Amino acid sequence: VLRLTSHLLLHPSPAQLATQAETIADLTFQRNMLLVERAEDHARFKAERDCWSRSADVLLAKARVAQEPIVKEQEMQRYISRLEDDIKAYRCRLSDTQTRMSSLEGELSRIRPLLTMQATVLRD
Repeated sequence: VLRLTSHLLLHPSPAQLATQAETIADLTFQRNMLLVERAEDHARFKAERDCWSRSADVLLAKARVAQEPIVKEQEMQRYISRLEDDIKAYRCRLSDTQTRMSSLEGELSRIRPLLTMQATVLRD
């Protein structure tokens, strides 16, 4: 406005200056309204984002709770499988030990007469 009034060739009329001042005031008001609207939109978007985040957390928690029995059952199946494998290994070891014990008992039964004979020979 000052530039327009300071120019020698341009001498705006007071009505033109009033119109320009009114336009500037309207534009300033619109800018302020847009800034307020932007702040409100930003707050609304943040609230919606927080709502979506909470909803997602709830859905994930429900899914976890729904899958919890399945997970527990799977863990129990793995534990049972491990125990069955241990039982098979212990049965195999037991069988090997029984076979070895039978073998040693057989050797002892063959050696016993020799040992008793040696004991009697040594005493004489």
